[in-house]
Amino acid sequence: MKIINTENTKDRLERIIRREMLPRFNKDGVLFSDDFIKALAYNSELVPVHKNELIQGPGLGMDFNLIYIKYGIASSFYYEPTANKTIITKIWKKHDIIFDLDDFLNGETRSESHQMLEDGELLAISYTSLRILLETFPNTVSFLLELQVERERQYKYYQHLLRLNVQEKVNTYLNDNPSIYNRINKEYIASHLGISRSRLSKATSLYKQGFNGRIVELNEILWKRQ
Repeated sequence: MKIINTENTKDRLERIIRREMLPRFNKDGVLFSDDFIKALAYNSELVPVHKNELIQGPGLGMDFNLIYIKYGIASSFYYEPTANKTIITKIWKKHDIIFDLDDFLNGETRSESHQMLEDGELLAISYTSLRILLETFPNTVSFLLELQVERERQYKYYQHLLRLNVQEKVNTYLNDNPSIYNRINKEYIASHLGISRSRLSKATSLYKQGFNGRIVELNEILWKRQ
């Protein structure tokens, strides 16, 4: 990843952190000091990335980065030797944060990698910098715990998704991620949902038929009210 840093970039980093990253936590009553926000921005990097670029490979957790997706789509994946295939465990989109508290705290070896599925821009903070912030700012603890809560929500959502039948999986995923389907290779979505490409296509066709039917029904209701 090629890192671009200028004085103007640092100002932009602070704006991104203030306006995009942290407000999602404020709704839970978590407040962050100006000094913490400035320190977070100072230790962050803006990284332009390209489709198919590996943004983080497997290895020791202590060598990783917290990654905020300013824009773009990325995947988390690992290779399953018994099945001889790559498993997509997560598809990340704009405003998502890639972070694992266990990796950060324990430095465990991770088998997952992260790869861009389209061009984008990332905000990256090294785990080393986060550890320094943890020693200096009490806010860092709240920040990391909120990130982990969000990750656990994502994990529970994904486990729920996997328990659904094929049509329910596709309906749920497309309802929650309407902009992704036409932007990336369908193999990634099929792998993420644990279904074949052909079953994804068939379920998507049925989903679109149902969606179009709801639009027609809504238009008829609105017309009758005129």
